[in-house]
Amino acid sequence: MEKLKNHYSLAEIQAQMTSVPAMNLTVSARNGIRQAGMAQTDALAVVKKLGRGEFYKSMTTHAGHHDWQDVYHSEWNGIMLYIKLQRDGSYFVVSFKEL
Repeated sequence: MEKLKNHYSLAEIQAQMTSVPAMNLTVSARNGIRQAGMAQTDALAVVKKLGRGEFYKSMTTHAGHHDWQDVYHSEWNGIMLYIKLQRDGSYFVVSFKEL
């Protein structure tokens, strides 16, 4: 299922993600950050600067239709990025990769 309205508050996500450990990066997100030529601190800066206009869609996971993920498209040093965020108690970065 998909929708064009964010499921989570971007302000809440950014309030939690004040450090690299607070991003709760998945292995996939860490790998994507590295493959894009970024440091994890660069990824944190991108998340902190995300704006409403960069929201792309919300979608449910393949594992469960109650688990929502918000997707953002952003840019870093001329590289277009795909950023997927989810909450399970706290927010975490599911995916962070070059588009």
